[in-house]
Amino acid sequence: MTGKEIFDRCQLAALKNGLGSQEFHYGNVLYQALQLEGEEKVFQLLEQAENTGKRVGLGYSSDTFENSNDPDMAILV
Repeated sequence: MTGKEIFDRCQLAALKNGLGSQEFHYGNVLYQALQLEGEEKVFQLLEQAENTGKRVGLGYSSDTFENSNDPDMAILV
């Protein structure tokens, strides 16, 4: 499965399960990751996550952690 297909599958699950569901939360994480990193990087991370049993998460770089409340990168968790 391509990263785009995985992304679409997760977004569809988020819509199907609705507000407050784990799928909805993960869909939001993926959308925010897409805004931070762009399609190519997020789709690659989704493919890696699918192959390793991990998920995409949001993180803070060490130099911005103390200066910002918002994550600034997508990572595998």
